[in-house]
Amino acid sequence: MINVILTVWKRDTLERQLQAIQKQTADVSEIYVYQNEQHVNVDNLKEKYKFKHVHSKDVNFKFHGRFTLPLLFDSKYTAIFDDDTIPNPKWLQHCKELCDEKNCIVGANCRNYNKTGFGCGDGNLNNIKCDIVGHCWFFKTEWIHYMWRENPPTYDNGEDIHFCASCKIHGDIDSYFPAQPASNPDVWGDVMQNLGVDEHATFKKQGHDSVRFGLYDYWIDRGWKTNP
Repeated sequence: MINVILTVWKRDTLERQLQAIQKQTADVSEIYVYQNEQHVNVDNLKEKYKFKHVHSKDVNFKFHGRFTLPLLFDSKYTAIFDDDTIPNPKWLQHCKELCDEKNCIVGANCRNYNKTGFGCGDGNLNNIKCDIVGHCWFFKTEWIHYMWRENPPTYDNGEDIHFCASCKIHGDIDSYFPAQPASNPDVWGDVMQNLGVDEHATFKKQGHDSVRFGLYDYWIDRGWKTNP
């Protein structure tokens, strides 16, 4: 059982994501659309795709809000997607296999405290252990409780750091970026990376990097062991 959470704020990418989820070879139990505010109208898609709509009309719960939904799920697995991430058909199956093999969070990109990182299209032939993963988080649903043992130091950024660090600290759960060889694009997790460089891109906001490095230090001070 896999529950999928898609995110809506200002980008009009939902239908492309819904189409991609419908094409997944893995069994998806439910699709939840988590929407902040009222910048995009998704009403015409509800009947067509039969998703469950969780809509905060007047309050923007930003990056962390969607990570509260799995607290109420009974599915074995959860996959949370950013609104700029379009997976190919075997992505969720690929994630599930690695999640079970390594008992790990699986993501569509990865970063380390030492600033090295990988993304879809890099042609990596091996599974890569990372400090954090992003764009998509595939995990065993019960692990979400590790995240909410502690309140985030900020809600302005860093949900990926909070989730991966708290799972490592409290559950010894590692994060992995799966092999995505050029010869097998069906397993790629993010095939339209140009969607994430528009005017809504978080990394373009002033102070973005300083907030994130502060979050790294915050979790390291709390016992997070990052990769050498």
